[in-house]
Amino acid sequence: MPAENPLSNLKDIHLPPAVSFWPPAPGWWFLTILFVLLTFFCCRWLWRRHKRQRPKTDALLNLKTLQNQYNKNNNALATLRNLSQLLRRAALSFYKQEEVASLHGLAWLEFLDKTGQTMEFTQGAGKIFGTQVYQQKPDFELDTLFLLVKKWVTECPQFP
Repeated sequence: MPAENPLSNLKDIHLPPAVSFWPPAPGWWFLTILFVLLTFFCCRWLWRRHKRQRPKTDALLNLKTLQNQYNKNNNALATLRNLSQLLRRAALSFYKQEEVASLHGLAWLEFLDKTGQTMEFTQGAGKIFGTQVYQQKPDFELDTLFLLVKKWVTECPQFP
């Protein structure tokens, strides 16, 4: 009798079921939570940074608008007074109201010098922002004042 092939009685190999997509392994859960937290804190940091920089950006935009208006109408006295108001509004938004609101004259100029780390307001072209801004015919150079105000807005430390 021919010998029967012992391999003929073997059954086919059963493959394990395919790995499912869900539920993910614990490492993926950890990475997902880490990614969500990191995204949340990055967005929060960017939002706060944007809110902190917003007054400075608005002041620079208003300064650019004043320059464009001056180039169109050449009304130097009105532009000077608008520059003074812009400095005051910017200072009120950068610093505490109690520090800034009551300042005028030499104290205002010293505050601008101290916060802008310059001497241009008490000894230079910025002297006009003291009490001379309200005179009928003050002597000033507007291009220099535009540069001075822009420098103060961009370089003054916000929220000390």
